[in-house]
Amino acid sequence: MISLSLFVLFGILAVLLLDGNWRDGLVMTVIIGFLQDPIRKLVPDQPSTLSGMVLVAFVLCLAVMYEKAGGKMGLKAMFWTTPAMQDWVPLYFGLIALQAGNSFLRFGDIRLTGLGIAFYLAPAVALWVGFQAGNNPAMLKKILITYLIFCTLFALTAFLDFRGLQHPLMREVGEGILITFEGYSAQGVSGFWRTSEVAGWHLAAGSCIAITIAASSRNRANQIALVLLAAFFAYLTITTGRRKSLVLVLAFFAIFLLLFSRKATPASREQVFSSLFGSAALAYAGYALFLISMKGDGFEIYLNRVLTARDDLFGRINDQGVGALLRGLEISQGFGLGVGAGANLGNLQISSEAAAARGSIQSLSFATEGGGGRILSELGLPGLVIGGGVAMLYLLTLWRNFRILERLPGSIAYLLLGLVAFGLANILSFFSAGQVYSDPFILLILGLCFGSFLSVPCLIASQQLPMAHPAPAR
Repeated sequence: MISLSLFVLFGILAVLLLDGNWRDGLVMTVIIGFLQDPIRKLVPDQPSTLSGMVLVAFVLCLAVMYEKAGGKMGLKAMFWTTPAMQDWVPLYFGLIALQAGNSFLRFGDIRLTGLGIAFYLAPAVALWVGFQAGNNPAMLKKILITYLIFCTLFALTAFLDFRGLQHPLMREVGEGILITFEGYSAQGVSGFWRTSEVAGWHLAAGSCIAITIAASSRNRANQIALVLLAAFFAYLTITTGRRKSLVLVLAFFAIFLLLFSRKATPASREQVFSSLFGSAALAYAGYALFLISMKGDGFEIYLNRVLTARDDLFGRINDQGVGALLRGLEISQGFGLGVGAGANLGNLQISSEAAAARGSIQSLSFATEGGGGRILSELGLPGLVIGGGVAMLYLLTLWRNFRILERLPGSIAYLLLGLVAFGLANILSFFSAGQVYSDPFILLILGLCFGSFLSVPCLIASQQLPMAHPAPAR
């Protein structure tokens, strides 16, 4: 049955890509990204390699996209408002290649090195794919709606999981992640997702994407329905026990409202805000009438845990963010330990020599708890210089694109604005608790969100405004 499922999924993808249809191929990649988790749960020993199925599908789509683009990346169009970025891109890829060699020489395990390479290349290449998708807003929305559909289906399984449905697909892979409550530990809800942490992130992402599509819609009924769906996703993040998931939703909401209020027309602001308030009232009524009687006895425990997020937030940022960052730089020995040194292996088996070498590095697990600590420990001072330069230029690109965003129709501008707001909201979460960002599917979704905003100049040019650009992939 498992072999047949894999054959069907990749068979459909192959048919699409052989026809040159990389757009629907990306939609199929999103579907594979969701289905790889329940498939992994049913396979004996639940191998970690199955979580890379989405990466295989993505690489196949990438190959077709690159061929359709005539073998050109089009970096000039991608970074139109910040041409200096074109000089830094080769430096970034060169650094990853150098640290890949360093990793292999240090640990001698190609699997560990490959895992590390994927962590740095997947989001970088996904930026380009996001740029290509952003140049076709209708296709971009199709990808996002597909994501919402499957996120809704998986969210329903998470709700059933919380209500006590017992099934092998509801159990976390391996031994699961224990969440500490007052006096005892327990697992959070996961549904069909492989862990409660992954479930929490996708539920938060679904909530943010639903609000984004609602803001870009001109239909009030659609707006209200999408905001209600976003509220349902946010509600379920509580049951996963992952406090940072609800914090992620709130951070997105604050960033998006700030950016939206700066760029939206008065009529758009009035319609969106009225839909938000109306949906909030309906969501509360729905909670009072239905969910409050269905939440079960254990909900208050999870809710109380979430309410402690505010008190622990700054301590977590200080310890697992700043503290891990400094410790990562210290153990990097200046040059860096090599890609994959701090990777979350799951149940991936590496050589005993590589495991021993990783184990001999003092405080490695603490330093790599935060994403920033992992980057500095693996890439060292060269990573700090080159990565810092790339990050600053990218943020400058976002700012310059934001300044010209009003030249686009509101439905497109607000869609791109919401996606980049979600990407920005993840930065703080990444630096304070970066383990979930080892997931290839999560990295690809974030690359899509950040990359789509790079298409702003090309979209403006396509409307015959005074801004020429090279053609994207067809």
